[in-house]
Amino acid sequence: MSQVSKTLESTNTIWKPTKKQLEFLKAGAIFEVAYLGGAGSGKSSVLLIDACRQMMYEDAKAVVFRRTTRELRQLIDYAQNIYPKLGAKWQEQKSVWRFPSGGQIFFSHMETSQDKYQHDGQEYSAGVFFDEITSFEEEQYLYLHSRCRSTNPKLIPRVRCTGTPVGKHVDWVRKHFVEKGAYTIWKDPNTGLSRLFIPATLDDNPYLKIADSQYEQRLKFQGDKIYQALRYGDWSKIEGVCFPELDTNVHLVPTYEPDPNDIIIRGFDYGFSAPFATVWIALKSNREMIVFKEYVGSIDGTNKGMQLPANEVARNINDYEKKSNIKSYYCPSDPSMWSRQNTGESLAEIFESEGLIMHRANNDRIYGSQQIHMRLQGEKPTLYITEDCPLTWKSVQQIQVDKRNIETYDTHGFDHPVDALRYAVAEMPLEQNYTTDEPEVFGDRITNSIDF
Repeated sequence: MSQVSKTLESTNTIWKPTKKQLEFLKAGAIFEVAYLGGAGSGKSSVLLIDACRQMMYEDAKAVVFRRTTRELRQLIDYAQNIYPKLGAKWQEQKSVWRFPSGGQIFFSHMETSQDKYQHDGQEYSAGVFFDEITSFEEEQYLYLHSRCRSTNPKLIPRVRCTGTPVGKHVDWVRKHFVEKGAYTIWKDPNTGLSRLFIPATLDDNPYLKIADSQYEQRLKFQGDKIYQALRYGDWSKIEGVCFPELDTNVHLVPTYEPDPNDIIIRGFDYGFSAPFATVWIALKSNREMIVFKEYVGSIDGTNKGMQLPANEVARNINDYEKKSNIKSYYCPSDPSMWSRQNTGESLAEIFESEGLIMHRANNDRIYGSQQIHMRLQGEKPTLYITEDCPLTWKSVQQIQVDKRNIETYDTHGFDHPVDALRYAVAEMPLEQNYTTDEPEVFGDRITNSIDF
């Protein structure tokens, strides 16, 4: 018996499974098994354990997938806490873990639909494993089934996946697994292959509640739909958007002309190859915030930037404010703009040389996202977007939850207007006591409070 086999027989020495994780591990003979549901239920860790259970055989070969290279990197780092304790060595160049027996676990991504063909000719005798399955296309998932084959009768090729009810491809996962019923072994009438769905909730991971007792409370900031999906694994509640509270009938309002008593906030997110985004917001005496104007450097509303010089962007913003007689009281801007360029001049300095005043924004995405959630919620929301800001509306409406951190949004999408909005709302948090005193300038940051 190999050292890997001996260690796996006493898994508690390196990893202690929960009751629900054990159910997943015991489904060895079933071809497809999905452990799906609430966030924080220990899905990724049990997937890594399951992938190495047949690594006592020298011809064992498995592959673990995440959709993007960045997400894959995080999973590799996580595996560093487990696989070396089983004697495995990581080979970065080939992206593979090699076990003492000769068994191998490859880590791979499928960012595009065509990436699935990169595995043609491969034989994954120990199985194919998908982490965060709702980020994959159904065609990608099914195609990899053809790579599950073995000439060793002791090796059992299988498909395993984990995920939450959040992501671009929720629908096919729901139909393929969830609608077949929990804990029901379903056999495909065409292939005869078996399939099993094991549901998960936050309660299935008692270790998280001990390690992070505030996690559930933070989930509540995401709104009821996301909370129900990520807390209880409710597949009927969400289709992957980060701000499901956004309602066209509530939050989209007609053109708004700022009142003289309104306080104007200008949020700005810089971009060159990617779009830049400017939003002007009127903060009213009742704490309502109305996004009444936008200037977004996007080509045809896509995630491709206009590549305008920084000084031109600054002049355009300045010209608009002068023509519209708008005086921006707060100007939170992309913190990256204070980094020095090759010329020695920062973007912030270029903008200020054009007469545009700005200061570093609070760049905490989780905090900013929570502020947006809080302002959108309730019978009397405190955040509205006018019809004059279609790209801002599109961005907030369509931005997806970040699968790596469900407390905020995915930065791979059209997130630039959301970033600008986030900077602005973080400037005036709901929990703050406001005063109308003239703001004090400390370095590059303006501070004050507004008392209405």
